[in-house]
Formats: sequence, structure tokens, C-alpha cells
Amino acid sequence: MAADCARIDWVMPEDDPGNPFKCTDEFAECVEKVKPGKTTIGSLGDPKNKILCIEQGRVKLEGPHGQWVLLPAHMVFIPHSRPYRLYTSADAVVAVAHLGAQHTVWEHEGCWAAPINGLAKEMLGYALRWGRDRAADDPVANAYFNALGLLCKEWFQCSRMMWIPFGESAELKRAIAYSRTRLESVTIELAAEAAGTSVRTLRRYFQDELGMSWRRFLQELRMTRAIELLTLKRLSVTQTALEVGFNSVAAFTLAFTSFTGKTPSTYSRDFFNNSPALGVSEHVPDDAEGEMVLSGQLMSHSTAV
Repeated sequence: MAADCARIDWVMPEDDPGNPFKCTDEFAECVEKVKPGKTTIGSLGDPKNKILCIEQGRVKLEGPHGQWVLLPAHMVFIPHSRPYRLYTSADAVVAVAHLGAQHTVWEHEGCWAAPINGLAKEMLGYALRWGRDRAADDPVANAYFNALGLLCKEWFQCSRMMWIPFGESAELKRAIAYSRTRLESVTIELAAEAAGTSVRTLRRYFQDELGMSWRRFLQELRMTRAIELLTLKRLSVTQTALEVGFNSVAAFTLAFTSFTGKTPSTYSRDFFNNSPALGVSEHVPDDAEGEMVLSGQLMSHSTAV
């Protein structure tokens, strides 16, 4: 059981000087694509807010209170000055929007994940023409990024998703670790036993440390895993329901729809029918000199023939 229930603890990262996701104040707001390869990147906090849009591969984001497992066709907002650690898969392709803190409308505590909606996909894809080398006094670009910042509140108005909390006490950390690996059978009684505490005390830990009930925690954990199974693993709705602890497909469908706003079938269909890649406009600046790949990390437009 010890191997299966390994606890996760947050350790403050070192500031990685080669962080390809960081954009300092010397650059204007911009959008760029990053191909980091398989790596781990740490930051004590960046000067700009950022939206990471996962186009390909898998990205795990860690913050002081939990982690997010991010899949293609999803995005996450990381507030400025927020410490984080990123783990990227070898095939990861991530579009990153760097937004000024002064006009971004944000109401959540910390990071927040959401599906990439149609408007976000089109607007962020269009903004790829403005990389970090763009003119800081470009009035069109500045107005456009101001609009992006104002839309963040709307784009991330969804239930918390893909988040797994860390917990503070040893008992809660053990309960979370146990629950993650046994979604098909976990109960609060079993989680309390694994944590070495009583059910009543465990309920109090969840409320005091995470601000949520056991029931809410389990629902978020199950839905996060269900999204992964329906998309990356391509399991059927029935298989997914059983894997995450539902004995009834109808009950699973109701819970999933309430959580995401879509039925499992619709969520899966939209994922596979809509390319997660952000489109690049055919417009290319006059001074563009073809495709750039900086240390195999940053990509921009290509004018090669």
C-alpha cells in the first residue's frame, strides 16, 4: 500500500533561468508556441499572467496547494507572481499567452483550468502573429491583448477541474493519495483507515484544509479522471463510469454533465472532432524570416516555400 499511496508534497521550486514559459517586463504582451520537450521547469513567479493552452502531449502543473493534469484542448491560467512547477511530456506543444497584470480580470484564488472554447481558440490563434519581438507601441496589438485580459473571467467561469489538492496534514495527504489510486472502490471509511484517523476527523480535515467536503473532493477527483479516460485513453462511457466508481451509466452521465456542462459522449466527440491546435492566420509580418525554433522550444510563423 505504501507504494500506491505515495504522498505528494509541495516543495518551493528554484527559478529556472532557461524557463521558456516566462516572459519578463522588457517584452510586451504576446502569444507564442513552446515545444519544451520532456522536462521539469520551476518558477518563483512570473511578472505576467499567462494562459497555457495544451495543443499536444501532456502537462502537469504544480502550485503551492495542488496539481493539475492538463490534456490537449484544455487551458490553464497562472496568475503573475505565483510560484509553479511544470512537467511536460516529450511531445508537448503549448501555446502561451503572456498578459499584463494591470488589466486582466481574474476572480479565482490561484490557477484555474478550463476547456478551450471556440472564441478562446480563435482569438489566441490570431494573436500568434504578435510574438515577444512585436512593437510595444502597436495600438492594434495592445487593444487586442487588453480584450484578451478582460475575457479571462468569462473563459474560466467553470467548475474547478483537473485539480488534485495536496493537503497540509499528514493524515489528509495519506487520504488523498489513497483515494487517487482506488476511485472504483474508495469510500470515506476506507480513506480514513488509510489515513490513520476517524471518519469524523477526516471530514473536518477536508473542510478545514481544503474548504470542501469529502463528497465534493471525490466528485472532482472522479471527474478529472473521467475526462482523461474519455479523451487520452479513448474509453467508452460505460468503461469510464466503472473505472471512476459509478455503478450506473445514468448516474455518471448526470454527474459529468453537471460538472462540465456536456454529456460524456458530447465531451468526447468535441475533443476528437475539434483540433486542439490554435490556428495561425495567413497574415505574416513583412519582416518575418521564416520559421524560428529557439533551442527547440519556441515556434512562430513559417514563410518557407
